[in-house]
Amino acid sequence: MKITENRRILLADDMPSIHEDFRKILCPILRTNNLTDIEDALFGPTEKPTVLEFTLSSAFQGQEAVSMVEESLRQNTPYAMAFIDMRMPPGWDGVETIERIWQLDPKLQIVICTAYADQSWIEVFSRLDARDRLLVLKKPFDPIEVSQLASTLSKKWQVTEEAEFKMNDLEQAVEERTRELSDANIIVQNSPTILYRLRGEPTFPLIYISHNITKFGHNASALLQVSDWMDILVNDADRSKVVTSMARMLEKDAQGASIEFRMHTGDGGQRWVENRYIPVRDGEGKLIEVEGIILDITERKAAEERIAQLARTDNLTGLANRATFTERLHQAFAAARRGATPFAILYIDLDHFKPVNDTYGHPVGDSLLKEVSQRLRACTRDSDLVARLGGDEFAILQGEISEPANAGALATKILSNVALPFVLNGIEIRISASIGICPFLNESAGADAMVVQADLALYRSKEEGRNQYRFHSNELDLAVQERVSIGEDLKNAIEHNELELYYQPQIELSTNKIVGVEALVRWNHPTRGLLNAGSFIAIAEKTGSIVALGQWVLNQACKQMRLWRDSNLAPQVMAINLSLVQLERGKELVRNVIETLERWHLNPGDLEFDVTEAMLAQMTWTRNGVIPQLRELGVKIAIDDFGTEYSSFNYLQAYRVNHLKIAQSMLRDASIDPTSANTIRAIINLAREAKIGVIVEGVETEAQHSFLSSTGTATQAQGHYFSKAVNVAEFSELLQQEIDAHVNYISK
Repeated sequence: MKITENRRILLADDMPSIHEDFRKILCPILRTNNLTDIEDALFGPTEKPTVLEFTLSSAFQGQEAVSMVEESLRQNTPYAMAFIDMRMPPGWDGVETIERIWQLDPKLQIVICTAYADQSWIEVFSRLDARDRLLVLKKPFDPIEVSQLASTLSKKWQVTEEAEFKMNDLEQAVEERTRELSDANIIVQNSPTILYRLRGEPTFPLIYISHNITKFGHNASALLQVSDWMDILVNDADRSKVVTSMARMLEKDAQGASIEFRMHTGDGGQRWVENRYIPVRDGEGKLIEVEGIILDITERKAAEERIAQLARTDNLTGLANRATFTERLHQAFAAARRGATPFAILYIDLDHFKPVNDTYGHPVGDSLLKEVSQRLRACTRDSDLVARLGGDEFAILQGEISEPANAGALATKILSNVALPFVLNGIEIRISASIGICPFLNESAGADAMVVQADLALYRSKEEGRNQYRFHSNELDLAVQERVSIGEDLKNAIEHNELELYYQPQIELSTNKIVGVEALVRWNHPTRGLLNAGSFIAIAEKTGSIVALGQWVLNQACKQMRLWRDSNLAPQVMAINLSLVQLERGKELVRNVIETLERWHLNPGDLEFDVTEAMLAQMTWTRNGVIPQLRELGVKIAIDDFGTEYSSFNYLQAYRVNHLKIAQSMLRDASIDPTSANTIRAIINLAREAKIGVIVEGVETEAQHSFLSSTGTATQAQGHYFSKAVNVAEFSELLQQEIDAHVNYISK
């Protein structure tokens, strides 16, 4: 489609002379016909140059310019571009005018006209954040520049509009073709695939959902307007598990996931759906969006339920399912322990199966899984159990092996057979497989441990190139055993009095006085020596020991605070780290805090809990009110490692945060990177305006200390520059030395 040429230009400037100059350049007065005739008589007919004429609208203040843009859009006669003066006293300046214009017409291209500006250009472009629509013309300007800008940008407007019309035509054609295919394909009709995108913040607002949500009786546009799409789509009974699953996307190392739930339909019914989604992150790992698809699996679920009643097999392939595989594995392990012939686990994953699904569709993908199942059966004996664990993952329980090499031989046979071409619906498809193997050994820890080992071996196979098999290695075995061993030992650490708190001072930079202390747990392991928290906290969270550990830390820290207070040594506040698991048990945590404070006769303000930005994001998404409850008690809250994750200042007000703890990594970069230094200054200044304290972590050098002192604010800091974390006796000595120094100073 050809778009009518648009030469309408808006000029906003408070100087009438500027308007006259622009009018002479863009709206020249053509010579009269008599003058043209005389010229032709004297010099003969000549080709006259083409003069582009523009329609120029004048506004002398920003408010007037915005009104003219609004009126032009109402009349469907938009401007192609606008020249905006930077300073138009006494009204809005150019930046505010542009912001308001773009709220009305985001596509309008603008040239800033100025001799000088009250703001730096970096601030201007950062505020407007639209460099592709913004140019600068400095006064005094050249008429040629004005003419070229007007011609080029009006032409760009026309080309952009034509491209948009073409794109709309293309989208309409795609939608029409999709409807045709939908009418012709009963599978697509019965199992519609819905695409969606969520913004990557704790409330996960819906920012896009494909039109075929109408097949469930919902309107796509209406869903985008609601504040909580889950209230409309997710069955109340399934909401908790959906919330929990989605919350994992807020973790930095989270990968894609899949969850099944019942979706409400527009007519009051419900359908079973599978929700597959993946996180979209920026270069620093920050969650930007969540992209996913929703598949109608109602018929599949019904079939699974029927099959589960008759036999424990996979409904698609007819193979054993995961439950059957697990049961047979435990039986084989128990028999091998009693002296029966050893066996092996082969974990099999198809390489690049997802592109097959994406390219040819799920029906072809399902057919491929069925064919793979037949080939696996052909490779194995009657004494072997072949199972489909889910998706494109399979497992084989290979019985009666005399040595691990038998499992290697079977894996080689499987790789060769899977690599042969598949012909499905006239389409030739080639794939490969990766296999992880764990044979039974006398020292095998258990059936479940063997599954973990086979999975690790599969991971190595994929990491090292795919289309191959790998055995479970002794190194990986040791790593798994190490984790299990620490987890088991940790369960007894409290009972055996092996835990100890170390303390690190928090220093007020302006006075060099200790104003707070952070409690850090250490483990005096009977065989491994003194272990830092990083060696066992993650394991404690996985095994559930973190709750008991957290209670012990809270009680021990409060007990020590009471002892220091009785000796007139106590610092102002005791900082304690919380884990996400503790926060998730909100009522239990609040009750424990209240009881512990009462037990040791402390005020709530004596405690400050350190939580991370990721935890706050999780609490926001899951609507967990434990932090507001702690604040109501009077307990202080600090955001640990601020600036490394979401860095949302919304949390500061929502949770009435007392301190921001700037991460050590940011401080380390500040000494070599001006941008990092400016970021720290900006955080400190913003926190000061919000009356929030700042604690800088990891101060290690004189240069870092000098930099923080140069900020000129009442900032606190902690790190090895002042003191490493020390035991209670050493920290008590630090407190006493500070008091003695103060007494000596007064006595002088």
